[in-house]
Amino acid sequence: MDRQRLTDLFRHHGDAIYAYATDRLGGEDAQDLVAEVFIVAWRRLATIKVGEERPWLFGVARRLVMQHRRHRADQAALQSHLQSKLAPRDISSSDPDAVERAEVVSALAGLPEADREVLLLRYWYDLSGRESAKVLGCTAAAFAVRLHRARRRFEKFYEDRSADPEPLPAGSFTAYTRGLQ
Repeated sequence: MDRQRLTDLFRHHGDAIYAYATDRLGGEDAQDLVAEVFIVAWRRLATIKVGEERPWLFGVARRLVMQHRRHRADQAALQSHLQSKLAPRDISSSDPDAVERAEVVSALAGLPEADREVLLLRYWYDLSGRESAKVLGCTAAAFAVRLHRARRRFEKFYEDRSADPEPLPAGSFTAYTRGLQ
């Protein structure tokens, strides 16, 4: 019964929700948003009053659009913050720590957002693996795998950037991140 009701909701309102999401977010993000709306609908199916489905679905879509926009704004702010750390005024050749910090921040900025988020949760915000897993909605084991892969990508990116005319001592990233664990 519930499965049929959800199917009917999707058939009757899916296109309208998709159009709403497309107008506000664009096509690629709109598909994800529609999926999220109907996941919420599935979880809350018993609380949706018959005859009030359409405004309820649009309300969920609106809240998810606002959440998505906040997330996008947070990402832009983080990107801006990371790039501001790279400004020439922050880097002084007489301060090797400042140079290394700038290279670390630059390497972070060059990673995919998922890797950056894993590394920041663990090392910047100093959350444990278990706490970070809760934030991301995954198991501690899954988080450990994500962290391992993100560290490997970060180390490669960092070492590639450091291979410029004035490289850092070999293994400096590994020592740096192990000290943060």
